[in-house]
Amino acid sequence: MYIFYKILYSSWFKWVGALAIPAVLVGLWFYAINQSKVEMEGWHKEQKEHPNDGKTTVDNYELKEVDDSNSIKWILNARRGVMDAGKGEKDVLLDGVDMKYMDAGVVKMRMTAPSGVANESTHIVNLKSDPKQRVIADGGEGKGRMEANTVELTKRNQFIANGSVNINLPGVAKVTGDKATGALEKTAELKNFKIIGHTHALIGAM
Repeated sequence: MYIFYKILYSSWFKWVGALAIPAVLVGLWFYAINQSKVEMEGWHKEQKEHPNDGKTTVDNYELKEVDDSNSIKWILNARRGVMDAGKGEKDVLLDGVDMKYMDAGVVKMRMTAPSGVANESTHIVNLKSDPKQRVIADGGEGKGRMEANTVELTKRNQFIANGSVNINLPGVAKVTGDKATGALEKTAELKNFKIIGHTHALIGAM
């Protein structure tokens, strides 16, 4: 035990200890540099495998258009909206779309679709179907219903429907065709529409 204490408190041990401290610090420094390099390599690998594409996802996305009196003309809700800021465009990819046309605060027509694209600048909306659900415009209260594979909604409530278009005007007619163009009126009636390609009409259908 005496020998141990003698060595511990000897000038030689103190000299070795003094040299060991910088050596430990240098070792920690090299370890930190190496660890940082490993972490950076991992970060670059992650960025390469999963690049940041500049897209922003918004749950419960909403877009609306108002008239000159600031009354809502239509309001679009989607379960999710994805915006690509990197492209500098205003297109929003939509999932689970529910769109309502309003008149004095009252819903006059409702459109639903599994997916779509809406432009926040032009307010042009493209709705798309999938194998399980079609694009549907429903006036409610027996005022008309339209089904199609795709529907483009442009300015002044104009629409362009494509793909096995079915328009049902209760008590008036059932009309089918490849394509239909027209307008969605505030009264929730499909008026002044033209149907094109492989058309078939059943007059007076209920």
